Amino acid sequence: MSNFETDVKPQGLMIDWEAADRITVLTLKNYRDNLQEHLTGGADGSRWLHPQDEVHNRAMIQAINFVLNDFGGA
Repeated sequence: MSNFETDVKPQGLMIDWEAADRITVLTLKNYRDNLQEHLTGGADGSRWLHPQDEVHNRAMIQAINFVLNDFGGA
């Protein structure tokens, strides 16, 4: 076992830290992009968003960007 392996073992899977970081970054970016798409109304601009959801999405985007900075940038 190398020094880079983690205790991340969903259903027996073991991955190294670098792979775990890449998966985390990709997942966070995907989530952030989906939130941003909802804010802009979707691809055709026809999607309505509740005002509370808009506030939540904006806060989440800021939080995700803050976390992504720990992974080397947004």
